[in-house]
Amino acid sequence: MALKSYQCSNCGANLNIDTFNLTAQCDYCGQKLTFDTEEIAEIFEEREKTKRMKAAEEEQTKRRIKEEEERTKREEAQLKHDAEVKKMQSDTDEFMEGARRVKDGFETVRSVTNTVKTIAICVVVGIVLIVALIALINILKHLG
Repeated sequence: MALKSYQCSNCGANLNIDTFNLTAQCDYCGQKLTFDTEEIAEIFEEREKTKRMKAAEEEQTKRRIKEEEERTKREEAQLKHDAEVKKMQSDTDEFMEGARRVKDGFETVRSVTNTVKTIAICVVVGIVLIVALIALINILKHLG
């Protein structure tokens, strides 16, 4: 028989509770109490219900935390992906700008080459004209 000691509500003395028989008796005034088993069952049922609710709440909190962690991981992965795409776009833009400059350089070289060709033709024509003038002057000297 397990005994627990509590205070008597009548006189304040120790109240010994027999948890096996669900009775209590005051050591001082002799007051006897009998506990209602249905009331105790309801208390225990309410206690178990509270434990189950608390466990369910804890499980729901764990589930929410896990979902939040997964959402955060997805967001971090998306941010990383977005940063990589932005970097690739920047690299592509930089490459395209370099390619445009190379193209512009080739066009400048082509333009300079054409100008040099034109100048060379002009020089050759000038030389031909000078040679023709010299020949004409020589012919005129012999004639006259």
